[in-house]
Amino acid sequence: MARPWLRLRRFVMHNILHADDTPHSIALGTAIAVFIAILPLVGIQMFLAVAVAALFRVNRAVCIPVVWITNPITIVPLYGACLAMGRLVLGTKADATPILDELTTKSQSASWLDLEFWTHLLSLMVNVGGELWIGCSIVGAAVAIISYPVMRWLVISYRERRRQRLLHRELLRANAAAGGAPGNGDEA
Repeated sequence: MARPWLRLRRFVMHNILHADDTPHSIALGTAIAVFIAILPLVGIQMFLAVAVAALFRVNRAVCIPVVWITNPITIVPLYGACLAMGRLVLGTKADATPILDELTTKSQSASWLDLEFWTHLLSLMVNVGGELWIGCSIVGAAVAIISYPVMRWLVISYRERRRQRLLHRELLRANAAAGGAPGNGDEA
């Protein structure tokens, strides 16, 4: 169980927190990418996220890894929840379970690299389009609004911790070069 969290941590640190830009630009680029990633635009999300980020003049590089929130593994539960949200808002009584069961069955019988899988997914999205779009828009906006301050705080705090570590190392090196004992830098 710990291994996926370690991969996620490495992914966030390497691809997002190390981006060479302002915390605002990184956070807004992430929020834009999260919103677009949740929209049912499978196949063009990356291009659209980068274009919208360029339009707003924010970090485009962080958009690319973030839009992979929706991938063949997460697409069914994510869009299922969004469909349920859209149906709740519109007051539609239909149950999303048969659609999700059909999509799950189709995804197990065909590889996600096959055209048949994507054709079936597209036809399902057309059938439940309005409900799905409304649900995805609501969920995407909520997650994007939450992701902006969280990502901004993460970037600022990560950079401050990194600056403190580098400063501490520099003090240790200076202390060792001056002939002092290596330690916490307080020794005279």
